[in-house]
Amino acid sequence: MNQVSLRITELCRKKGWSMYELSKITGIPSNTVYGWVRMDAVPTLSNVEKICEAMQITLEQFFCGVGEKNTAEESKLLEEWFLLSELEKEAIFAIIDVFKTLRK
Repeated sequence: MNQVSLRITELCRKKGWSMYELSKITGIPSNTVYGWVRMDAVPTLSNVEKICEAMQITLEQFFCGVGEKNTAEESKLLEEWFLLSELEKEAIFAIIDVFKTLRK
């Protein structure tokens, strides 16, 4: 999946929206939205703008993630992350890899 489609999927997940809900909210045909995910099609800039408007984010936030608001839980994790040593961070990534393996 291309990076733009991945970003759309990520933002929908954060909002709790399905692709169908995204389609209805933005007015973008559902077959177009599903095409981004299933057929690896790249949305037009005008469609990305519609998505940004619906999600109340800027294009910069869409493409760069700048200025995104974290949940309280995410903020706490980030605060703790910055206090970790490099060795501790490596251990956390190792644990995440184990969780990924367990999900399969």
